[in-house]
Amino acid sequence: MKIVLFACISFCYTTHFFAQKIESKTLLWKVYGNNVKDTSFLYGTIHIIDKKNFKLTNKVKRCFQKSEALVTEISLDIPDSSKRAMANHVMYPNRKSIKDYLSAEEYSYFHSYLVDTLKINGLKAKIYEMMQPFFLESMLVAEQIGKYESYEQRFVKMAKKKEKLALETIEEQMKVLVGSGSIELQVKQLVGDAKKGKLKADNSFKKMVDLYVIEDLQALYDYITEEMQDLSSLEFGLTKERLLDQRNQKWIPLLSNWMSSKQLFIAVGAGHLAGEEGVIHLLRKQGFKVEPVNY
Repeated sequence: MKIVLFACISFCYTTHFFAQKIESKTLLWKVYGNNVKDTSFLYGTIHIIDKKNFKLTNKVKRCFQKSEALVTEISLDIPDSSKRAMANHVMYPNRKSIKDYLSAEEYSYFHSYLVDTLKINGLKAKIYEMMQPFFLESMLVAEQIGKYESYEQRFVKMAKKKEKLALETIEEQMKVLVGSGSIELQVKQLVGDAKKGKLKADNSFKKMVDLYVIEDLQALYDYITEEMQDLSSLEFGLTKERLLDQRNQKWIPLLSNWMSSKQLFIAVGAGHLAGEEGVIHLLRKQGFKVEPVNY
């Protein structure tokens, strides 16, 4: 489930019913009512996806063009100071690498797995081994995908003169993604995943992409939260509450305030949108109408 560096990752009528299950299969939703300036749009993204499965429909492009401001989870225009702060979260402390947390036998196996099984250049593998487990696994997935696209980066390119707003700072997101579990436990799980073949992109990542492509947001949410239960059982600290629910709750006041004066195009990870604490249900609890875009 740990798919992307930025973050690891989407949405009808009667609020109570759809808070339990979202049956409409679509990534694009309209948000209106509750004294907003104009209809805003909510789009569930997947942060990276192979080029052959990347698509932006004319419906999405039309809604994007109508909007005045683009909202993403974090700003993609990262200043140098934030890049340095991000690196401090991504890398092991004190210039360590995964080698410092493994026995000689375990490290030999893991390094061989990167180079021989995943076919990663030896020098690049050494650099990746300096990344903490969450970020290392994210890079391994991207490495295996090859040529990939980012919806957020595409939207930023399309935005041009639009105002760009971010729901979190890069530092806030990094603190969430690092988790609260011990590094030793995370390394142990990473090596265990390698032995089980879970680090191959044709496993969990392929499942996520398959569900995303058919726009089955409920099934995608169910799958992601099931994967998160796996992590929380090992006390990683990367729980559904930490990665999804708490962040969703913080986003709602920001979105409510911005929508009162701007027409937004909100592009956030599809996993944030379903569920009792998902963005759709939370917006509805605030009095907004959230419905699929059918035009």
